[in-house]
Amino acid sequence: MKDFAKKMTKKAKSGIDSAGSFLSDLPIIGDYQNKERRRDADRKLRESIAVSLETARKRIIEIERLLLRKGKLTDLPYVDVAANRLQTLIDRIHTAPSGYAGFFDREAIREPELEKLHQFDERIAASVPEINEKINTMEQCINAGEDYSQALTDLINSLDDLSERMDQRKEAIRSAGEEVAAIAEISETPPSGTPTTPPDDSFVD
Repeated sequence: MKDFAKKMTKKAKSGIDSAGSFLSDLPIIGDYQNKERRRDADRKLRESIAVSLETARKRIIEIERLLLRKGKLTDLPYVDVAANRLQTLIDRIHTAPSGYAGFFDREAIREPELEKLHQFDERIAASVPEINEKINTMEQCINAGEDYSQALTDLINSLDDLSERMDQRKEAIRSAGEEVAAIAEISETPPSGTPTTPPDDSFVD
């Protein structure tokens, strides 16, 4: 996982942050199908997002320093909102539990649930480059002496969207785990009317 974090940091710093590039390093459906790789796949996704968001947060700090050099002290509280949103997302990802037992401990997960989870991963992957693009726009506007308020608003909205997508993914994992557990319970329950003990044949001649 440390090597993966280094890889994601290098990509972010070198500007390789397209959705396709980011998605190429995310878990695939095969990772979720395999019980032994399932937890690592989930951890890999969350770690990659956290690394990318931390890089984005550092860029926001640099923008605040740029505003300070330009004497725009009154702008700092507004930009700090974005920095705080980023930090909240990062902390939330780091402290998130590794998942629900119903999802991570079952031998098999049905294909529709796996596909749904992978779709959430793709939506999350698309959010990270969007956030970097909003930061780029902010920085360009500030350097050009232009109004960047809309870019800042767009950035905060993108962060809120990512938070919502993380909530949806968490719910998808929970729901998949509960459904799998329910199916397993049904399959282990004998049909109604089925004797639970063998008949007593001690009186049979």
